[in-house]
Amino acid sequence: MASNPKPKRTTHRLRRDVRPLDVDVHIALDPTRGDEYEGEVIHRLALERRCKRIELHADDLRVSHARLAVGERTIKGRIVRHPERETIEVEFAESIPSGEATLSLRFAARLRTDLRGLYAARDGKRRYAFTQLEATDARRFFPCFDEPSFKARFALSVTTGRKNAVISNGRVLSEENAGRGKKRVAFERTPLLSTYLLALAVGDLVASRPVRCGKTEIRVWHVPGKEKLTAFGLEAAKETLARLERYFDLPYPYSKLDLVAAPDFEAGAMENAGAVFFRETLLLSDPKTITFGEKKRVAEVICHELAHMWYGDLVTMAWWDDLWLNEAFATWMAFHIVNDWKPEWEMWADFQHYKSMAFGLDALKETHPIYTPVRSPEEATENFDAITYEKGASVVRMIERYLGAETFRDGVRRYIRRHAEANTVASDLWNALSEASGQDVAPVVRAWIERPGFPLVRLRREGTKLHYRQERFTAAAPKPGKKPAPAAPWPIPFVARVATRSTEKSVRALATKRSGTVDLGRGAPTFVFGNADESGFFRPLHTEAELGAIARGRHRLTLVERMGLLEHQWAIVRAGEAAVGSFLDLALAFGDEPEADVLATLPGALATCARSAGRTLGPEAEARLRERVASTFLPAFAEMGWKPRRGEDDRTRMRRAQLLALVGRVGEDPEVLAAARRHCDAYLRKRSAVEPNLAGDVVALAARSGDERLYEWFLSEAARATTPQEERRLQFATAAFRDPALIERTLASVLTDAVGTQDVAMVLMQLLGNPAASEPTWEFIKTRWKALQKRLPPMLVTRPIEALPALGTRAWRRDVARFFREHPVATGQRTVRQTLERFDIGIAFDERNRTALERWLD
Repeated sequence: MASNPKPKRTTHRLRRDVRPLDVDVHIALDPTRGDEYEGEVIHRLALERRCKRIELHADDLRVSHARLAVGERTIKGRIVRHPERETIEVEFAESIPSGEATLSLRFAARLRTDLRGLYAARDGKRRYAFTQLEATDARRFFPCFDEPSFKARFALSVTTGRKNAVISNGRVLSEENAGRGKKRVAFERTPLLSTYLLALAVGDLVASRPVRCGKTEIRVWHVPGKEKLTAFGLEAAKETLARLERYFDLPYPYSKLDLVAAPDFEAGAMENAGAVFFRETLLLSDPKTITFGEKKRVAEVICHELAHMWYGDLVTMAWWDDLWLNEAFATWMAFHIVNDWKPEWEMWADFQHYKSMAFGLDALKETHPIYTPVRSPEEATENFDAITYEKGASVVRMIERYLGAETFRDGVRRYIRRHAEANTVASDLWNALSEASGQDVAPVVRAWIERPGFPLVRLRREGTKLHYRQERFTAAAPKPGKKPAPAAPWPIPFVARVATRSTEKSVRALATKRSGTVDLGRGAPTFVFGNADESGFFRPLHTEAELGAIARGRHRLTLVERMGLLEHQWAIVRAGEAAVGSFLDLALAFGDEPEADVLATLPGALATCARSAGRTLGPEAEARLRERVASTFLPAFAEMGWKPRRGEDDRTRMRRAQLLALVGRVGEDPEVLAAARRHCDAYLRKRSAVEPNLAGDVVALAARSGDERLYEWFLSEAARATTPQEERRLQFATAAFRDPALIERTLASVLTDAVGTQDVAMVLMQLLGNPAASEPTWEFIKTRWKALQKRLPPMLVTRPIEALPALGTRAWRRDVARFFREHPVATGQRTVRQTLERFDIGIAFDERNRTALERWLD
């Protein structure tokens, strides 16, 4: 029997009576010559009381030469290492008086390979060093007080090769010849910052031409050869920064703004003050080949990071349990600001897709509140999820609509001005919003922030009265004869869409009780949709008659309401609250839907139904269901054709792409698949041969039946791709091949430099989603787990775990549970529990709907 080791979790916190004021850090490194670096750090400290030891964070660092200057005296210190809590203590032979003192330390380390701390990255033969310090990885860069409440002013200097560019948070103060082909670059001292917001990039990087937003100079930095990919990133940064300054009524708080495209990066992007780091795919783009979705994503991520300059950098949460104060607001703000810049993009429809991920996660028993007590860095890392980001942003949006946009903005401005360069907790925000609105905000919002889950609101209409009853929604259907204990009611800012024969109106109420009645006003309603503009974070459950009336009048719903209608019905079916046929009938009524975002809600759900039919009824039943999907959406796709017409807008082109996903990816129409292969060949010869929004599905569909020749063609074209999106598209498509030998080649590649560290988790996810590759991929993960752990950074290791329910059976569920009992993941404990719960939900869906699917097909 294998041992059951406990994952490392560091719960230790530093004392509050020793605080850094100013920190000087000097680093000597040249990533082009080797991975070793060394440095010195000088902390000017405030000691609130006498002490004989000072503790600070340091992990995987060789620390030496501890000296403390007190007045005119210098006292040697003895370094005691505490690896179990990722700290060192500097002990002194005598007691140090309260007041100011200066601690100096020397340190040395190797550039890391796991995309955190100060790590090594490559682009071809070029070598670089970058930092990624959130949540608690500054301690792997240099000895420091690595908790967000220890804000200090940092002065960084670097000695490196003369040809290397060096980028940090502030402007370059000086650059001097250091002899022997080296230079010393010193940066201006930062304003007060938490350690996780420090930045350093060293290597052969090229700057774009600068653009200005008021007094702020903005540049994009990138590896050589990508100069033509910076224009849209610069435009998005300039346009969104100007709008953020107006929203906050405060100028950008730092001296310059560098946007840095890193060739290998753990997160999507990181809001380092004044030097924001990105994955290349989220910053660099070619307007001729980028898809509409990719373009919107680039703008949204840039704006998200720039919103952090106020929300997160200038005003920072005191500890990681209030991470949502940073991330929920930055998420909401990005959609709000980009929608203001480009209203024709319909950004709130994009938000609805992200919100659906939060709904899915929060419907599990193994969810967590937006505000979650955090005891360790590992728990902090676990909270970078859809609950903190998308559910948090949904609640922010709900409160903004409840208070009114101007009142809410006034409260946000008060909060930012009052706590600039300081740390906050949630009550600081509630106080500011309450002052601005003249009402007590905390009771309304705390239930949404501090409790897990969300409500299902059952609706029943009688004349002009709408009766509601709320209960907690769970994705798992209740077991026969077992009813869950009733949850306390949520205070729901409820808004219903009421349609009569000739008008639509909104009816509002604050639903604070478990059940109640809302007056719909005069006029006989044709239908009532229970979540107008999808502004509430709850699922409405309409009666069968009401659902039919809504479906018939769906053209009167807004874009996001039509999305919500489909998403809610699918979730309600998955939870056992409605028959699977009710969703299939509703979904296939949308064959003439004009909006791409509405169509985008369907492929995942319809594919799940098809696979369930295959598992429970056999391949013939699965094929029949897929044929029904294809026949429903083929007329619209055939009318649009493969080629765009002159003057088509982006949203029309996206509609074509979503129809292709439905008839090709889900419907598996033979003629469409054959045409996709022909278009793939043309695309590989000339990128402009295929409309960019179709390219992803074209290459993935061709790969399904692709042979070794096509596989090699993908690899060669990925190696010579001119944009990061193109390279990623072709690399990920190698995971869609179904030939066993090619699956083995793709699996082997994730342990080599052929796949960047940042992409290993995503390639494994793609393989697990491939029906022919899911079982071989899980066997590969188990047998090569030790090697894979070195290529799966803490924030990314959970991604392939999340994809494991695709295996689908009880036997595989037992196998997954056994493996992770024996190989626990420090940052994935909650994810493993959620994965097992999703297995159970999928298995129960199959068993519950076998007969219903058979009846529907007949």
